[in-house]
Amino acid sequence: MKEFELIENIFKNAQMASIAGRQDLILGIGDDCAQVQVPAGQHLVFSMDSLVEGRHFPFDADPAAIGYRAVATCVSDLAAMGAKPAFFTLGLTLPDSDPQWLSAFAQGMSELAEPIGLVLVGGDTTKGPLTISLQVHGYIEPEFAISRAGAKQGDDIYVTGVLGDAAAAVPIMTGEMMVKGDIYEHFYDAYWRPESRLIAAMALKRVVSSMLDVSDGLVQDIQHILKASSVGAQIDAGLIPVSEALLQWQPSSALKLALTGGDDYELCFTAPESAREEIALITQTLHLPCKKIGQITDSGFVVQGYEGEFEGWQHF
Repeated sequence: MKEFELIENIFKNAQMASIAGRQDLILGIGDDCAQVQVPAGQHLVFSMDSLVEGRHFPFDADPAAIGYRAVATCVSDLAAMGAKPAFFTLGLTLPDSDPQWLSAFAQGMSELAEPIGLVLVGGDTTKGPLTISLQVHGYIEPEFAISRAGAKQGDDIYVTGVLGDAAAAVPIMTGEMMVKGDIYEHFYDAYWRPESRLIAAMALKRVVSSMLDVSDGLVQDIQHILKASSVGAQIDAGLIPVSEALLQWQPSSALKLALTGGDDYELCFTAPESAREEIALITQTLHLPCKKIGQITDSGFVVQGYEGEFEGWQHF
């Protein structure tokens, strides 16, 4: 399949590329550029991620799983800002243009993108080692825009969901470790299908002081907040949320994986003590596990009850 046939047959005709009914999207796939009208009173936020075969996901993986995970990892950045998903572009480098592989890949992307209103509006394709680059765009009210720089001394530190499962899943997904049944299914989903925290983030943005998504390991990622906010933190390792599946399967390394593993795409955020009741109401209403794990301090960084390394995922 040639480049323009690929774009026309696989991506332009996909439901996730339809701009019907969207007042903000004026021109989508098929021209030199997409054309967008940002809604009045909104700011445009955007982020870009690249996934490389053999580095960010195993060789010869299911293309539908790759597509879903590619969207999920990028959408997590929008959640970290409390933004509403709007549209995305796709840069796709392929060793060959296999229509069957491409159809499954597009289906995987569409499975997550379409329900959350994330429309594919353009991109580029070329030949080479399998590499997927997505740039996601979203809208946020400027008065509720969240960054990493708002944490204040005395703020509580929270984490959603559980941590460590995705990192534990890596040797399973690469075939280095063999597990069966429920254990395989649990860790397969943790790695390939991380849950979007978009709805929670859009609700929490009114009460949090800073927020980010946990992609490279909690102890590494939270230090981005500390640096940007010029504060410190004290975390209680005993409060770190870890799944029962991980505790039973890897009891000796569960805490280390939860603190340093990465790929969880959960939210880590800070908020004043006065917001505790509202945070509890939001998360309970959404049936979202959310746990207070520590507090923002004047300076320094301490994880009580943990004596291991603080280094998370390294890209180089």
